[in-house]
Amino acid sequence: MTNPSDPGHHSRPPAPGPQGGPPGPPPHSQQQHPGAVPGPRPPDPAYGPREQQQGWTSPPRDQAGKGVLGTLFDMNFDHMITPMLVKIIYALALVPITLNSLLIGWYALAFLRNGPAAVGLLLLVAAPLIWVFQVLVTRIFLEFVINQFKISEHLRAIKDKD
Repeated sequence: MTNPSDPGHHSRPPAPGPQGGPPGPPPHSQQQHPGAVPGPRPPDPAYGPREQQQGWTSPPRDQAGKGVLGTLFDMNFDHMITPMLVKIIYALALVPITLNSLLIGWYALAFLRNGPAAVGLLLLVAAPLIWVFQVLVTRIFLEFVINQFKISEHLRAIKDKD
C-alpha cells in the first residue's frame, strides 16, 4: 500500500456526480445528538457466542492442598511457598520496625529530660510517623510480591482453559 503523498502514487479519478453538495448532514444518515454514545454492538458470529462475565474471579486452586513441606519439595515448582509465608514474613518485619520506633521514642524522652527539648519533641512526633512509613513500605513491597504470584496463577488458569 502506498501513501497518497508519495510522488509515485497515482491520484484517484474524480468521483462521478456534482462536486460538493447541500449544507447539512449527508443523505441517508442517522442524526445523532452531539456527544451521543452508540449502543452496544451485536456479537460477531465469527468469534462464537459471548458469555457475560460478572467480574474476575480467582483461578481455581489445586484441591490437593499441599502443605508447606509438600510445596517445599515440589520439584516442578507448580505450587509456590512464598504466598504461604508472606503473613509470617510481614509479622516478623513488624517486630524490628516497632522496636526501631520504640527506640526512637526512648531517645526522644531522654532528650526531653537531659538534652535540647526541641530535638526530643521532634523525635517524639517523628517516631510514630517513621513507624507508619516503614510499615507502609514493607506492606507495599509484600503486596507487590503477592501480585506477581497472583498474575502467575491467573495466567496459568488462562493457559489451562484451552
